[in-house]
Amino acid sequence: MTIFAIVKDKKISNNLVAESLEILQLLLPQETIVEETELTGFAWIGSDVIDGKFKPPKPFDSWSFDSKAFVWKAPIAMPKDSKPYYWNESELAWVEIIPSEPDETPE
Repeated sequence: MTIFAIVKDKKISNNLVAESLEILQLLLPQETIVEETELTGFAWIGSDVIDGKFKPPKPFDSWSFDSKAFVWKAPIAMPKDSKPYYWNESELAWVEIIPSEPDETPE
């Protein structure tokens, strides 16, 4: 089974799962249907379709879309020191994820 997107006015209006595009075109001849692939990306309902690709949803208000790389980018690049980070939107900063020690329970 494959995931397909119904596209209206350059936006994804719905997703469908079917055996083939041909079947969907027979069932929904008036609809513009695009297959979800590695090249198109994930078909998020409500997302824009730009040059046959599905634009991913905006992760944070402060991020901007890089149309050449076709990805959302933070206003500050994530540190490249191999440590895990998450984006803190209220501080507009990357915050290192520091694992906590597991609680030891007495036996």
